Amino acid sequence: SPTMAHALPLTKLAGLLMKTLAKPLSKRIKHQFSRNELTQQLLVSIGQASHQVTSRMTIWSSGYRVRSITPLESDKALKTGAEFVGESFIVLVSGGIIVWEYNRSAASNKKKEEKKRAEARAEREKIHTQLEALDVRLKSLEEYIKTIEVDRTTTRTTVPDKPPGSISSGSSWGWLGWKPYQ
Repeated sequence: SPTMAHALPLTKLAGLLMKTLAKPLSKRIKHQFSRNELTQQLLVSIGQASHQVTSRMTIWSSGYRVRSITPLESDKALKTGAEFVGESFIVLVSGGIIVWEYNRSAASNKKKEEKKRAEARAEREKIHTQLEALDVRLKSLEEYIKTIEVDRTTTRTTVPDKPPGSISSGSSWGWLGWKPYQ
């Protein structure tokens, strides 16, 4: 439909705009979180946890066992935590846009399926109506044939096959009551 064709680029552009705006917002969030004392402690904790997980994964992927991991310095942990929060915000925004686009696409497909079902239902009803009309016509033809057969049987019993006085010599004029020249 024409409205769907126009809506598609607008939704894609809106998604791209949201992703583009998420990056500066991410930087703003990182900056604001780094300024507050309470959120600084949260960012340091997030940074240390991120360092622990990435270090363990790196060591395990190399085939070694992890004995202990030294914690990051507070400034590095703060920076790592801020990066993690900023990247998480971008991932959440992108994931939200993907989910929104998926749901919109699913709703569109559902509408298409409903339209197909409605068309199929209408076609079935049309065929059913036509079959009923044919059934009615067939029944009326059967009734008509029965009345003709009844008329024919009653006519045969009251009217002889050959009119009286006809010549049974096989003359084709006998039924008119004419007699051939004698």
